[in-house]
Amino acid sequence: MAVAILAYLLKANVVLALFAAAYYGLLRGLTFFGLNRAYLLLALLFAAVYPALPVPALLPAPALPALPVVARLASPGPVGTAPDAGFDWALLALGVYAAGAAGLLLRLLGQLGSLALVQARSRPSWALGQPVRVLPGAGGPFSFGRTVYVSEAALADAASLPAALRHEQAHVHQLHTLDVLLVQAGTALAWLNPAAWLLRRAVLDNLEYLADRAALRAGLDRRAYQYSLLRQQPGGVPAPALAFHFSFPTLKNRIVMLNQPISTTRQLGRYLLAAPLVMAVALAYTGARAQMPAAATKQSTPTDALYYLDGQPSTQAAFKTLDPNSIGSIDVVKDHATISRIFNSTAPSVVAMTTRANANSPAVLALAEQANLSGAYTYTPAQVNAVVPKALTYITSHYPDSRLSGEVTEVKRKSTGEVKYQVQLITGRRPFYVFFSPQGDFLAQ
Repeated sequence: MAVAILAYLLKANVVLALFAAAYYGLLRGLTFFGLNRAYLLLALLFAAVYPALPVPALLPAPALPALPVVARLASPGPVGTAPDAGFDWALLALGVYAAGAAGLLLRLLGQLGSLALVQARSRPSWALGQPVRVLPGAGGPFSFGRTVYVSEAALADAASLPAALRHEQAHVHQLHTLDVLLVQAGTALAWLNPAAWLLRRAVLDNLEYLADRAALRAGLDRRAYQYSLLRQQPGGVPAPALAFHFSFPTLKNRIVMLNQPISTTRQLGRYLLAAPLVMAVALAYTGARAQMPAAATKQSTPTDALYYLDGQPSTQAAFKTLDPNSIGSIDVVKDHATISRIFNSTAPSVVAMTTRANANSPAVLALAEQANLSGAYTYTPAQVNAVVPKALTYITSHYPDSRLSGEVTEVKRKSTGEVKYQVQLITGRRPFYVFFSPQGDFLAQ
């Protein structure tokens, strides 16, 4: 589980890095602020969804002979022993990552709490025909959600108040707070990735550009608006971290973008390059990775093995010509005593492949019965309560460092109807199987 979560996080963070690189390389200087907003939100949402997409289905690759079912038969290990687990580094790494994310999410909750305190300290009022909430003392206007907050000192500043209010109302009307909450949560969950912090800065800056443009479109003079920005002074009542408020670090960028020439329609082509290219690269990479196991399987069949196809002697070349969708199961036998007794051979291993069409043919069933292959049994998922207390007691006493995965399978021999239960145990992150009779007697590992 830890490995799967880390793989998800790795994919999501790589995609965030690709989107950030494309934004800062192609889109950051454009004045299509609405499109930039859509791009940045797409980056966050796609990174969250992409690792869970069924990419092989979206990007089918050429069919490769795969191993749908593999049963490996070898000499059983000593009863009562389990595989060496080793230290679970994946679980440790996930724990550290989760601790960092939890800390930032708690900080986000604290920031929301500080906004609630500000709301409680303010009083409702009107300024220039707009509903606001007034705070005692000094400080610049700021907004969050559907509310604009104005200090008593800012309310008395008749020169700067109109521009500031129109700017904050733009944040309110365009629902910019939703972007802020999304990017703050995304940064917390991807806190170890510098690209997440870069995208956070890009989102916040772009929202300021959108509000500045909306304020100018409301009829304010461009030069007078810039002077009003320069006259604003931070201090006094501190604005909560999540709120939109005046900040000197962003002032230079805002002035630059206010004077930036309007981007031409030809530059819209950059959006057709940025987002689709990033998504195509990500999907193609995952699709290629998804096909690697099948390709590796194709090349992993040993050249010195003895091959059987549908219960009859065959060759490795014949295996490679099969349609992978026709394969039902593959058994690999490595127990030398079984190979010598059943197959009358000194080969190091036997690979027995069964096609779906011939799964119940007499030759397949006969060979499976003789060599104890998977075809001699039927496998049915069972409930955990199929493992009786006697078996659970045995597991507790002989495998104290292991845990039940919850995967229990009823294994029934076709020829006799004899039933046993296969129970998956996990030590560290390594699974292994033990077998019990229906009465709970230990049979094999």
